[in-house]
Amino acid sequence: MKRIFITFMVIIAIFTYSPAFAETLTIALFDLSGSVLTDNTGNDSKESPYSRNMAELKYEINKLKRADMIIVIGFGRKSNVTLLKASMPKQAGPMNRNLIATREVAVRKLDENIASKVKLVDSSKTDIIGSLFRASRLISEATLPESTERKLLIYSDMLDNENIGLSFNKLKNNKVSLQSKAGVPDLRGVEVNIYSAFSDIKGMSTVQTEAAIKNLKAFWTDYFLKSGSVVKLYRTSY
Repeated sequence: MKRIFITFMVIIAIFTYSPAFAETLTIALFDLSGSVLTDNTGNDSKESPYSRNMAELKYEINKLKRADMIIVIGFGRKSNVTLLKASMPKQAGPMNRNLIATREVAVRKLDENIASKVKLVDSSKTDIIGSLFRASRLISEATLPESTERKLLIYSDMLDNENIGLSFNKLKNNKVSLQSKAGVPDLRGVEVNIYSAFSDIKGMSTVQTEAAIKNLKAFWTDYFLKSGSVVKLYRTSY
């Protein structure tokens, strides 16, 4: 009976997300564009950026603490879907059982929504900047105590070709400056963590690849500085 009650409370926590109180509010932006869905052989494998990003996201969900909240937004071109809204219990329970069970249900719900909602996203291009503006709105509209930490996690190759035409070929020779009428979103006081996984870059030497990655990181570091946020982590893997 006790186990049934715990399961019921876990399901309630997943489906009744309410930003009235939280130790930490996390917004996770998850790239569903075609450029991250396959590995460098064109296959959807464990080595694809998508698979690596998903493993990192699930790792973060399993690190959530009591009273933490998370919203996961999947994005592509001018479109996005909510992949998860979940609140961790305020009481972790004996040996953290309530907390652990809620994390497990959140991961399963994420998998279910990925399976049913990915097809709703236009994967032809990547609209990172549009998604950042949406994340800014979600954070600003959340009614939370001032003490609540606000985090933004981004799982993407960070090549925004919907708004500013970022590509490795463009970046291998030149630094790119922001030229957008939209400006930058307000992310003041938000901790940003970027997981920028991408496949091997065909037709580019190692030197050109490293130059492109350096210029890409420089662009986004400057972008988030202008937004008022703090980039705590910017990790690349390929």
